[in-house]
Amino acid sequence: MERRAPLSAYLAAIGMTVAFGLSFVATKYALRGFEPQLIAFIRFALAGGILWSVWRLRPGRERATRSELKQLAALGFVSLTLYFTLEINGIARTSASEAAIIIAAIPIFVSALSAVVLGERAGRLQWAGIVVSFAGVVGLMQLGGDAVGGTLAGNLLVLAAAFTAAVYNLMARRLLVTRSALYVTAFQNLFGALFTLPLALLEMAVVGVRTPTPTSAGAVLYLTLLCSVLAYLLINYAFRFLEASRVAVFVNLTPVVAVVGAYLLLGERLTAAQVAAAVVVIVGVWVTNSGRSAPAKPKAPAPTLRSPSAG
Repeated sequence: MERRAPLSAYLAAIGMTVAFGLSFVATKYALRGFEPQLIAFIRFALAGGILWSVWRLRPGRERATRSELKQLAALGFVSLTLYFTLEINGIARTSASEAAIIIAAIPIFVSALSAVVLGERAGRLQWAGIVVSFAGVVGLMQLGGDAVGGTLAGNLLVLAAAFTAAVYNLMARRLLVTRSALYVTAFQNLFGALFTLPLALLEMAVVGVRTPTPTSAGAVLYLTLLCSVLAYLLINYAFRFLEASRVAVFVNLTPVVAVVGAYLLLGERLTAAQVAAAVVVIVGVWVTNSGRSAPAKPKAPAPTLRSPSAG
């Protein structure tokens, strides 16, 4: 009998989506006073320090083994250093709305990777929900009007970030079966900061450091506390109860939040047609999460995840 996921897991996924949706708007503001890699390093270093301090104060906390530190280093590199290097440089070259719409390709990548790596099989109803939701995403892109003003290079960078996020979804879920969201999130931020530091230093040497405005500094604070801390805790919590493909499909709500936020805060245009397409996205998410997964094909246990440097 299939175990029913608690309501809190779905609420966590929704909260994560809202925070990440507004992150595209916040990133636009942050880029007005900071260079991309410096934004990423500040986020990861502050968030990692906060979360690690909280983790250290917990009674009965997990012991970080050498094997797990390798896995966490891989998570930090893929989910933070690699993903945000691609995403933030893509956002710098496109609109907040269009970037968020492209990010909605994550569930498509996750479904394909889940079938190969985890043996998960989405049922017909789930696949229908994914297709409907992605159709809404395509509709948002086609109806974006003035909001769609990105370059091909920027869009391709964001699309590459979407694939990277799909890889992270699978990697994180395998570790979170036995470890707390706080533990994983703290260490992946610390490793993300470690791997991003050389890129930030190189960036400062090449382009220099700008004087940040109060608005850009506030945007970086939002990205740190609401996204790097809260949103990752929420998504890692959701992974404990929901399949990777189900958690990832909530990302299709990200463009809805981003388009509305960009309209209200950045002046990007929001039309009635965009609202209609956004409704299609939401319906697709609901359909996907109302269906049952098809039984997975028997397969050998998945090998332990190793850091790319482990050889």
